[in-house]
Order: sequence, then structure tokens, then C-alpha cells
Amino acid sequence: MAKLYARYGYVLFRRCMVYLGDPSRAQAAVREVFVRALRAAAAFRGDAEPRRWLCRIADQFCVDRLRRSRRNPEPSLATESEEFAPAIEAAIANDDRGSLLAVRRLAEGLDPDSFRLAVLYFVDELTHEELATELGLSQRTIAKRVQLLLQRARTVLEPEIVS
Repeated sequence: MAKLYARYGYVLFRRCMVYLGDPSRAQAAVREVFVRALRAAAAFRGDAEPRRWLCRIADQFCVDRLRRSRRNPEPSLATESEEFAPAIEAAIANDDRGSLLAVRRLAEGLDPDSFRLAVLYFVDELTHEELATELGLSQRTIAKRVQLLLQRARTVLEPEIVS
């Protein structure tokens, strides 16, 4: 599991940042994803690559967390003094957070399928072919949906860039 964390911890952190918008919550989510992965390791049949498996766990956890927090706002998950794992700490230091929060603003108000597409496209940087495989859609449908996301990005994020 340590090898998986070293390889995919940063990917999962970026993904959780888009969903949750806060580094401490994202880091707590990454830890929970690996706890859940450990519990489910025996059931992992290798049908999907480990990255996809972990990302699905992260997606489900973050969506569940968002649903619960809308009903009952929760206190902070981490204290200010809590140390982040080195890969996560480096991501924050590189100020990747700004681009992740921009993706989060872009994705607000999207239906769950479009939100997932936004995360896969902007955060995971999957190609159209990879998106089609992951989402079970044709490449033509993916191209149309990505085009709509890009138009939305221009509308939502352009005022911030101009000012």
C-alpha cells in the first residue's frame, strides 16, 4: 500500500481538492481512501488498474462527504499543525491549489456526470480516448461534452482572468 500511496497520493489529493476545496479536508480524504482501499484489498480483482480503483474510491468518498456536509456542516478535519505527506506538501508548495480551485469553481452546479468529466479531464488530464473508455461513452460524445466544459470555463473563469 505504501507504493500505491507514493505513486497515487498526489493524484488523489488533486482530485479530492477539486471536490472538497480545502487542503486539510483533501488530505484527510486521501487518508480515508487508503484506509478503505486496505479494507477492500482482498476484493480487488485487478479488473481495473490501481489508479482507477483508487480514484473511484476517492470519488465516492468525496461525493458522500459533500452530501453529508450539506445536511450537517462538519468541523475542520485537521489541525493547523498537522503535517502533510511530502508529496502532498510539495503540491501545495507548488501552488497547484489555485488551478484546482479554479476547476472546483468551474464544476460547481454541474450534474454529477459532468462534474466527474471535469475532474477526469482537467485534474487527471485524460485524453478523449481515455475518457471514453472510463465513462463508457463514444469519443464523439466525449468531444461534445468537453467542448461544453471548455465553453463553460471561458464563461465562468474569464472574468477572474481579466480582472
